[in-house]
Amino acid sequence: MKQKLGKALAIFLFVSGHAFATTYTAPPANEALIGKKIETSTTYGETVVNLQQRYDIGYNAIQDANPQLDPTKSFSANSFLLIPTEHLLPNQPRQGIVVNLPEMRMYYFPPGTDKVLTFPIGIGKIGKTIPITMTSITRKMKDPVWIPPEDIREFNLQQGVVLPSVMPAGPDNPLGEYAIYMRVPTYLIHSTIFPESIGKRASFGCIRMYESDIKQFFPSVRGGVPVAIVNSPVKIGWQGDHLYVEAYKPLEEHGDAYDASLAGMVHTITTAANNQDTLIDWQALAYISQERDGIPHDIGVKLPKS
Repeated sequence: MKQKLGKALAIFLFVSGHAFATTYTAPPANEALIGKKIETSTTYGETVVNLQQRYDIGYNAIQDANPQLDPTKSFSANSFLLIPTEHLLPNQPRQGIVVNLPEMRMYYFPPGTDKVLTFPIGIGKIGKTIPITMTSITRKMKDPVWIPPEDIREFNLQQGVVLPSVMPAGPDNPLGEYAIYMRVPTYLIHSTIFPESIGKRASFGCIRMYESDIKQFFPSVRGGVPVAIVNSPVKIGWQGDHLYVEAYKPLEEHGDAYDASLAGMVHTITTAANNQDTLIDWQALAYISQERDGIPHDIGVKLPKS
């Protein structure tokens, strides 16, 4: 079923070292598909963390796209593996930074260009999610000093760890080498010394990034850049005459959201196909609403006008 659903128009990816670059030419305004998914096989002893950093994806992406694998163990040799490096752009204005929390992925539209960069992220634990809001960048800092908030100090104290009131820059600083501050107080976009946490709900609300990723776009980020923090467990988009859907598990604290349900997905697709006769594979949509594998699936095609 996944092979049937997996048909997609691929956008060429550039290879840089051991990771796939994350810069694409943005598709036209009426289209949304970027990237190219990869089919490969596992190597004996390889781990999910190895794959995350090699392909610049998060833990959740590997887990959702490959439910047959146990990501907590080293892999055996020659097991099929799907690398989900194909994405629909969020249904948001293509400007500034868009953080899609259920997807655990960030999109950046550099001003004055036709490019889009996309990066996997780690997000807040249940109950510690960054507010879903529109905000903007205020400043950025290389080698930041960290002042642990009271809730983080209390949590660590319960684990027997006494945090200092101020932690200087260095290898033990959880902010890593790069920090970007927003108008949402205490919430940052920053690098992390815990790369295994990318694609997980592990922070106290901050947006975590691989150091190599934030290093790539840090120079171009300026104060005033808009940031949209969104909750979009389902994304819909066109590529040519084909309609695609990409679905993720809803955030636990927003699991009852209508647009994440099958009925909500049907409504969204019906709206997207408004004024255009479109043949929809509703059976495939029902499958996707259950699997939520984070992969763009071709579920509809425009019919010729009579």
